Amino acid sequence: MEQFKRQQNDIFHHYDDSKRKKIRSNINDCLSQTSTMACFEHLPNELMHEIFEFLDYFHVYEAFFNMNIRFRNLISNSSLPIKIKISSISKSAYQRYYTDIIMPHANRISSIHLSNVFIYDIVSSPIRTLPEFRRLQRLILDNIESTCLRQILLELISFSGLSSLTISSDDNIKNKNFIYHQIFRLPALKYCKLSLRGWTSDDNPLPLVTNECSPIEHFIINHGIYLNEVNGLVSYTPQLRCFSAQLGRIYSIKKTTIDPPTLNHLTHVFLVLCDISFSEFEQLAIDFFSRIQVLRISITYHRDTEYTDNNRWEQLISTRMLNLRIFDIRHESWSINFAANDNNSSNDPIILDGLINQFISPFWIERKWFFAVQYNQARCRNRKIFYSTNPYRRKHYALCKQSNEEICLNHYETNIQSVHHLHIESENESINCMNYFPNVTELTFEDGFSTNSHSFSTILNRIIPLKQLSKLVLECHHISFMKLIELLRFTPNIHTLVFQSMPFYRDDYMSIQHNETFQLVSTTNKITNVTFKDACILEKARLLIALCPQLQYLFIKTRMKYLESITRLLLESTNKNTGRLCSLCFLEASNRWLKTVSDLIIYEMLLDDYMLKLVDSKLYLWW
Repeated sequence: MEQFKRQQNDIFHHYDDSKRKKIRSNINDCLSQTSTMACFEHLPNELMHEIFEFLDYFHVYEAFFNMNIRFRNLISNSSLPIKIKISSISKSAYQRYYTDIIMPHANRISSIHLSNVFIYDIVSSPIRTLPEFRRLQRLILDNIESTCLRQILLELISFSGLSSLTISSDDNIKNKNFIYHQIFRLPALKYCKLSLRGWTSDDNPLPLVTNECSPIEHFIINHGIYLNEVNGLVSYTPQLRCFSAQLGRIYSIKKTTIDPPTLNHLTHVFLVLCDISFSEFEQLAIDFFSRIQVLRISITYHRDTEYTDNNRWEQLISTRMLNLRIFDIRHESWSINFAANDNNSSNDPIILDGLINQFISPFWIERKWFFAVQYNQARCRNRKIFYSTNPYRRKHYALCKQSNEEICLNHYETNIQSVHHLHIESENESINCMNYFPNVTELTFEDGFSTNSHSFSTILNRIIPLKQLSKLVLECHHISFMKLIELLRFTPNIHTLVFQSMPFYRDDYMSIQHNETFQLVSTTNKITNVTFKDACILEKARLLIALCPQLQYLFIKTRMKYLESITRLLLESTNKNTGRLCSLCFLEASNRWLKTVSDLIIYEMLLDDYMLKLVDSKLYLWW
């Protein structure tokens, strides 16, 4: 029973608080009645199906399939749809899952999510038997190589029920136009999200069409595209309701007499603009945004002052975007200090005050659109951020470093109830923060963050529920390893850890391992996925796996001289700290690394059943 409870805890920490509470309440009601595994026999089938629906189906399979014949039949004989997600599971576990669940029940599978780079290659891949999944409605292909993607898209043309497609490529896509064309041919696709590596040549945009029509309504482009690609892309999607993209500047402009396509259904637009002038954005709005209701726009590293010109915005909105009800803007600009005593006149408090006071006319007040300006002066550069403060439902929130006062027009602020990911740039901002973010599950410390506080975790717990966090990202280089361990002590449900460096300062490897807090955290944490971006040496690798004995997937960077010793450490069968590790990726690798690791595994017989491949300077190993 205790073993089963621990297994359930491992499963539940992947899900948000409301789901965990609902599942646990149902199971705890039964556990309170008896102390044996037979307690689940008292739960009716309808309730078990409800529990199955909340869990990843692989977790259902692991926990219940071999429990007894009743649960095996409950899983096998059901007609309910199955959602398949395959990421950090071992090669042998995947093969059992494929044999017991995926192929026997292919006609029940409604959703497939693949993120393991090797799944696309193996004989027992769902991709090789796509026609078997007749009820497939949702397909997510993460970390897929371009050659495999082309073939899959050709096969998907015959899927009449596929309504949602998400793709992120693991290598550069040389011909994105082919990918776009195949996606636009899918007959039932309503939602499409693309993250395709590599920029398309700006002199080869997708041509406009009038005789082909895609049913896509939600189109999200997370990779960069050029401004002159927009016309061609949206000409295929006349039913478009929501459009999101990262747009770069046009470097070669070709005049055209073709009118832009009409988007009568487009109501939601989310844009990240890079090096695009206000005039260029204005023309985009004139062409496509006549019916939009929601505009979220982020402009970075552009010194075009017209983005903070209230007259230009008033003219554009009042004449071209008459239905706009939510206007959410963030304009970040930088200027360089050429001398230590140089004062940039554009950042003078009087000028900043004048800037923000432009936006208090009846036009803005009647719509309840309010704004603020932040100005931060560093040694070599100044940063100015002009942004909306309305209570929109944002999932991300940043506590920004400020050295000068913030100028704000009103008391409105973001709806913090909706925030799930908090970014912190400065320790002072966390100390001075007056808000509490009750639903945050992911925390990121930005580059430049450092802390000297002995009560760092106490300060954080005042603004976020630390026990609720499931992902921790440290983009900074100045938090000591002992500070990280102290933080992990108060965040027991972290399953994903991403960090840049592992500074020790006054500590050494042995003293850290014998530290009482280190030993406590190593026995209680649930970390299964780690990404370590700094060059890792053997001693740091030892510390890392000693800290995270539940580790399943490791993404690491090292040097050639440590490659063999680290690989040997991670793959030795006698190492009790790597018993669950089944997937490894070396960053910045080469063909030489591939041969070295392959020879080491063969000569020292470290693994029997494994796969090894190099993709765009990333060396993957799966066993």
